[in-house]
Amino acid sequence: MTQPIGVVEGTFAGTDPHAVYALELSEISSPHIPALAELPDVGPHATGLGNIAANISLPFELRTYGWQLQRGVRISSSDQHRAIAHRDSVIQALVDVAQDDAVPEVSVRLPGPVTTMIDGMLPSGQRIVRDPGARHDVAAAWVDAVENLTSRIHDVVGARTTIFVQEPQAGQAIEGRIRSVSGADVERALDINEVRFMWQQAATTGATVLIDTTTELAATAAEVGSVALALPKGRTHQAERTWELVDTLISAEKPVALYMPRHGDPNRFAEEFIHQYLDWGLPPESVGYLRLTSRFEMGSEQTVGPGLEWLRTMAEHAPGYLSTL
Repeated sequence: MTQPIGVVEGTFAGTDPHAVYALELSEISSPHIPALAELPDVGPHATGLGNIAANISLPFELRTYGWQLQRGVRISSSDQHRAIAHRDSVIQALVDVAQDDAVPEVSVRLPGPVTTMIDGMLPSGQRIVRDPGARHDVAAAWVDAVENLTSRIHDVVGARTTIFVQEPQAGQAIEGRIRSVSGADVERALDINEVRFMWQQAATTGATVLIDTTTELAATAAEVGSVALALPKGRTHQAERTWELVDTLISAEKPVALYMPRHGDPNRFAEEFIHQYLDWGLPPESVGYLRLTSRFEMGSEQTVGPGLEWLRTMAEHAPGYLSTL
């Protein structure tokens, strides 16, 4: 029986990736997975769609209202070049801090293809999601962007990549509830089959892709790949559906990320989690497919340090406790 793996995901306060990595690597080590430093304080080129602009082959320019797709094929925007340079510096900083220590895997959070089309703009100033042809081009380029990023990380760090694909608005896009830029009307609803195909293509990349979307769409995402889910609570119908989905995926030997709420004693939390896992009938031999994930939002040194210690302690206590049952 292998152990569940702790994973770090999210954003960090400040502008120094070296400080983030020094903290991460002092608290967790393999098989647990540190996060590539995402630093919103650096600027819009270092977070959100800026991370897509840093890796995609299509030209984007940063406007006051966000990232706008440009005509042509040549990348000329200074902001997009700044995003590329920042990506390279963040990856290199991990090597600088790790020095001779191996980092077998890192996690990255990226806006998904649907999110990119909702938040990104056409040259006309409308949302990319409005134009079927642009959607096709951006969906294909998004997959290439993931491949570019994972290849860069592997070439520089020698690490595999786990990608958390953020799709919080996919449900609204399918239901036709995305407002136009002006707010005067709504964008035409996306067909769920188109969304499923985008996610299926994402899952074909060389990375471990975990789609983080709404509860209602989690099963759709799981049809084509792996997912990230909030840890279910209690004995509700929704909890039952979530554990059934986890069971289906790990039985197919696919990883599943569970966002773990950090509170209380980590050893006690691990024991309660293992009991919950077993009570729902999940196989003890499959815990190695679980990715127990701590999410940080603009995490500071004061919150990240104790949070990482909690994650490591919880993830390492769980399999030992399971073996005693």
